Amino acid sequence: MNIGIDIDDTITETSEFLMPYVAEYFSLDIDYLKKNNICYNNLPKEYKEKEVEFGKSTFGRVLLDVKLKQKAKETINKLKEDGHRIIIITARDKTIYDDPFGFTSKQLEKLGIKYDKLVCSFDKRQICIDEKINFFVDDCIENLNKVENIVDKVLLFNSKTNIREDNHFTRVNSWKEIYKYVSDYKNNVK
Repeated sequence: MNIGIDIDDTITETSEFLMPYVAEYFSLDIDYLKKNNICYNNLPKEYKEKEVEFGKSTFGRVLLDVKLKQKAKETINKLKEDGHRIIIITARDKTIYDDPFGFTSKQLEKLGIKYDKLVCSFDKRQICIDEKINFFVDDCIENLNKVENIVDKVLLFNSKTNIREDNHFTRVNSWKEIYKYVSDYKNNVK
C-alpha cells in the first residue's frame, strides 16, 4: 500500500516547538498563544502579512531540532518494514526554504525516518494522484478535503491548530492509532 504522510504536526511537534519563536518574533505573550492555540500556521489576520518573513528567518535556523511525535519514527519505520511504500508529502517550497528538498531530507535523516520518496509541494492532491496514494495522514483539514475523493482512507492527526475545527474526518491522536488503522484497512482489502 502507498502511504502519504505530512511532516509538520503529523510526524513532528512543530507548532509546540515554534511557539516561543512565534511569541518572540511577533512580540506576543506565549500564554496568550497557548490559550488560543495560535502558532505559525494560524496567525491572526493582523500578523499574516509577516508569516512568510517569520518562516524565512526562523524555519531553516531551528527546525532541524524539532522533536518527533511519540512513536512516529518507530511506527513509520515499521510500516516501511511491513512492505508499505512511504511517501513523505510536505508543503515546503522556495517561498520559505532556499532548498526545501535538501533541508527536509536532512531533517528526516536526523530524525531517523525511513521513507521511499519525499515530495515538497503545496499540491498534495496531485501528488496523491501521481503516487497512487491509498492512505493519507495530515493535520491540515484543507489538505484532507482536497484528497479525500482520490485516496482510499484519510486520517486527521489532531493538532493545536485543528482541534477546534469541525470536520467529518477520522481523527487520531497517536501513531499507535495510525498503525492500527493501516493494519485494519490492509486486512479488510485482502
